[in-house]
Order: sequence, then structure tokens, then C-alpha cells
Amino acid sequence: QMWKLNLPRREDVEWSRKFGDLLQGNEESLPELGKYNAGQKMVFWGMSGLIVVLVTTGIMIWEQYFPDLVSIPVRRIAVAVHSLAALFTILIFIVHVYAAIWTRGTIRAMTRGTVTGGWAFRHHRKWLRELAGRQGSDPSK
Repeated sequence: QMWKLNLPRREDVEWSRKFGDLLQGNEESLPELGKYNAGQKMVFWGMSGLIVVLVTTGIMIWEQYFPDLVSIPVRRIAVAVHSLAALFTILIFIVHVYAAIWTRGTIRAMTRGTVTGGWAFRHHRKWLRELAGRQGSDPSK
């Protein structure tokens, strides 16, 4: 459902190049962003891909239900790939949690599903403008 919002855009490349500015607290030099920044999109695509790898390799190594699905050498490779995918999933999760704690107001956004107008203006200005434009064009909203 969210894949369209997580497609890479031109501003994501610029945001990624200026990531050092973000770490130094200089957010003014960053481009205006839509609903998700490049980091959030990397988490989305990384986790999505790793889930597919985990399910696929999990089925390959699940001997109780799929004993003859793959040969033993292939099963050994699947165990190694499954383990690496699990490790990368945990690392992405840790970075995601750290970034959420580091960016003030993000925990509230994730737990309540809403952000303040000031937070949206500071972090996702393009998305805020899109929302304001949609509400301004339809009086029923």
C-alpha cells in the first residue's frame, strides 16, 4: 500500500548528499521533502526485501514441512543467507529506533499517527504543502 510513497525521487538524492548537514543540525540546507525522506525509504525497501528473503529461505530450511524441497547443500546456503538477512533486519531496526529517538517529535508521530504542523513544516515541508493544497481545493475536507 505504501510502495508508491517510497519510490525514490530527485530530492532524495540531494537529501542523501546533504546527510552530513542533517547530522550537524543544519536542516535548512536540506531540500523540501514529501511524506518520507530517503532514510525512511531505505528502511521501507530494506525491510521489505529482507522479509521476502527471510520467508523464502525460512521455507527452504523448514525441514519439518518441506523436507524434500531443496538439497542439503542448498539448505546450508539458505541457512547462511537467512542468518545474514536476520542480522541486517536487526541492524536496520536498531538504526530506525535510534533515528526516531534522535529526531524530536518522531516517537509521538509513530505512536499516535499524527504530527504537529510545525514538525511537518520542519521535516517534510513538501508533504505539508501537498496536504494544504488538497484541503484548500476541496471545501468538504
